[in-house]
Amino acid sequence: MGPVTRFSCWCPKLISQIGRLPDTLADRCIVIRIQRKTRDEECERLRNLDAATLKRQCARFVLDHEQEIASARPELPPSLSDRAADIWEPLLALADLAGGHWPDLARQAAVSLSASAQESNPIASLLLDIFVLFALSKGDRLFSRTLVEGLNRFTDRPWMEIKSGKATERWLSQQLRPYGIKPRTFRIDGTQAKGYLLEDCTDVFRRYIPKSDIKALLAESAGTEPPPNENGQR
Repeated sequence: MGPVTRFSCWCPKLISQIGRLPDTLADRCIVIRIQRKTRDEECERLRNLDAATLKRQCARFVLDHEQEIASARPELPPSLSDRAADIWEPLLALADLAGGHWPDLARQAAVSLSASAQESNPIASLLLDIFVLFALSKGDRLFSRTLVEGLNRFTDRPWMEIKSGKATERWLSQQLRPYGIKPRTFRIDGTQAKGYLLEDCTDVFRRYIPKSDIKALLAESAGTEPPPNENGQR
């Protein structure tokens, strides 16, 4: 056996797959969703890409701006979560150094792609639907069976990808347990059963439901258009 050699594997990585990435991985990625092309669309084959010139240009750019890159503290869009900000910070630093339209374009991409990833997050969509059911009930407690019945009336929601068949009380409990939300036993109109208190969910709603979803929901209930985001988009 030869000598052991240590290699650094710290670098950007591209992961491609059919279906959803595991949540813990997707939360640490810039997710770009692609679609199958139609018969009328043409795509250049990747095998025809000659990346040697691009590789040399990237290496030259880094060498020329090494100190600026190391000391860069780019301005981060306030709508980004802490993890999204960490992911995008080096790309925004490069965009700022490139100048021209790249700083604005990069920040628009950061906000749009991060919002898209949040909207398709299965747990965030589940929490939003639970929030909606509490709002519709106009109460501060709901039995587990009532929540499950309400959830099963929703269609085409991202959280449906993490279950098989209809939602059940046990499945709901398993999804909420990692967030510290557990069912309690209480009474509603003289009937006793297990369920959830709004006060136990409020902090989790605040932390994990995207603000854009809440704004859109409130605007819809008020019959108005949602307010624009940082890019002026609704």
